[in-house]
Amino acid sequence: MAHQRDVSSDDPAIRANGASYMLDCIRLAQAVDSTLVSGPLYSAVGKTRLVSADQKARERARCVENLREVGKVASDAGVTMGIEPLNRFETDMINLVEQAIELIEEIGQPAYKIHIDTFHSNIEEKSIPDAIRSAGSLLGHFHACENDRGTPGTGHIDWLGVRDALREIGYEGPVVIESFTPGAVEIAKAAAIWRPLAPSRDELAREGALPAPVARLGAREHR
Repeated sequence: MAHQRDVSSDDPAIRANGASYMLDCIRLAQAVDSTLVSGPLYSAVGKTRLVSADQKARERARCVENLREVGKVASDAGVTMGIEPLNRFETDMINLVEQAIELIEEIGQPAYKIHIDTFHSNIEEKSIPDAIRSAGSLLGHFHACENDRGTPGTGHIDWLGVRDALREIGYEGPVVIESFTPGAVEIAKAAAIWRPLAPSRDELAREGALPAPVARLGAREHR
């Protein structure tokens, strides 16, 4: 969600552009038989400021109004809209699963679910497994990312705890490795990827595929 698509903006044209973009994404999802549009839909990525409570409330109200209308279209299309908390260096609106739950409750549309990314959760949550449990049936998409966005299982994310929490809540959706390469210059700059995160993209995907990270973390019993 670029700044020109910020549905919390005080500029009506920018808000309309953001809503229109999400509607286009819903139509595209339908065209390719996808049931998910997901990400930080609530604000522009990189919008990080210290602002007054009144301004925050105004921005949130504009965000909720737009997402509520988009959610009606998504529901009719059978498309889930994922709300992804980002870390504090990428947004000042939704950093925690708890905040995502509150936003979804305020929007009041069944199309909205939570999208957890362990890279962001590693920075913001006290416990990633507990955050997963708090999301419960609202969890709609999951990014299994190592703490440095490298190969899952090579860092310090508690993958055994993550696995157990996903099982406890009965999550049966996709578990996706999201990583980046310095070769894709625009996204690398946006995600602050200044060095290769693995020897190759193929190796990252192959070595990071679950349950391989769990096997490498076999100091504890795994079932």
